[in-house]
Amino acid sequence: MMRKGETVMMRHFLFVLIFMFILGAGEVGANQTYVVKKRDTLNKIAKRFKVSAKDIKLANDLDSVTLRPGEKLKIPARETRRKRHGREAARKESFRHRRAALAKAASGETVAPKSGTLYHTVKRGETLASISRKYSLSAGELAELNGLKKSARLKPGRHLLVKRDGPRTYVVKRGDTIYKIANRFNLSAEDLMEINDLDSEKLKTGQRLALEVWDDGSDAVNSNANANAEASASLSADIKAMEASPELQTLSVKDRLILFAKKMLNIPYRFGGNTFMGIDCSAYVQKVFALLDMSLPRTAREQYHVGEPVSKDDLSIGDLVFFRTYASFPSHVGIYLGNNLFIHASSRNKKVSIDSLDTPYYLKRFIGAKRLFNDEMKDTVVQGDNG
Repeated sequence: MMRKGETVMMRHFLFVLIFMFILGAGEVGANQTYVVKKRDTLNKIAKRFKVSAKDIKLANDLDSVTLRPGEKLKIPARETRRKRHGREAARKESFRHRRAALAKAASGETVAPKSGTLYHTVKRGETLASISRKYSLSAGELAELNGLKKSARLKPGRHLLVKRDGPRTYVVKRGDTIYKIANRFNLSAEDLMEINDLDSEKLKTGQRLALEVWDDGSDAVNSNANANAEASASLSADIKAMEASPELQTLSVKDRLILFAKKMLNIPYRFGGNTFMGIDCSAYVQKVFALLDMSLPRTAREQYHVGEPVSKDDLSIGDLVFFRTYASFPSHVGIYLGNNLFIHASSRNKKVSIDSLDTPYYLKRFIGAKRLFNDEMKDTVVQGDNG
């Protein structure tokens, strides 16, 4: 028979074993793998395991909130209450600053122009079409910026927004849900939550939501104006020298296209910009093709109506590839380089860069391609003027 002291020691030993088992089981559960099922979303899975959707994205190095059935996800360890409260407080503070910035940038309650924001005061006899031409916009884009119909009549003295310094936003109304708002603006609920850094689907009346990823390019373009001006002047000189080079005249149109397109790599992105100091997607495409003596409209929406449609499986170097990003119409454009790669002025990368069409963000938003010249033209050597 056991002595009394041995019994106490045995009980103590068993208690320690049970405690270690429980602790170990908690760790195993915290680091488990979950197989995505049909209709699963990142937020649903996060709620199920009581972790944040952001932590799951980080643990699995996800570029998108889109999930595929059968995909395996690592579920990260749950945070301690103290850590979670600290992170939540920091997130709320960040969100307050962000919301204030969004409201300031997109309110439109004042006519005083902010940095990069521009308003036009309507004069007698002016229409959406006549005003849009002054600012290199289509009438449809101008109408969309101001929440108007294309057929709207304008009263003299009205102030129209012709250039924004922030993303489109929406103020939540009573009865709104994340799904209703997302559907209204041709977004997925997951994308709308990701854009606004939301961990919950709950919304408050009066809450302002951003409807698009936004980058005004201020960090890249304005941080060192002198350096950017010098770089712009240098690039302009390089391109002029290339155009005058005898060697250029021996290249095919395809090779010239690639040469000019890649020469502009790393130019800073700027919404509405059309110079080497800062450029947006459609202005970049327009500028590259202008160097080939081909004239294109200014906006992605207008460029989508130029050329012959081409299927994704039949893409060739020089084709224009189009995407729906923040709107239902074509709102982003790039130039196909071959090997499933395209070059574009990217607001996400904050510069002219090369990306893959298989990147989840672009794969989901690809809507079509247009061919501006045929393969025979691409292989043609441009003859220079030797006279």
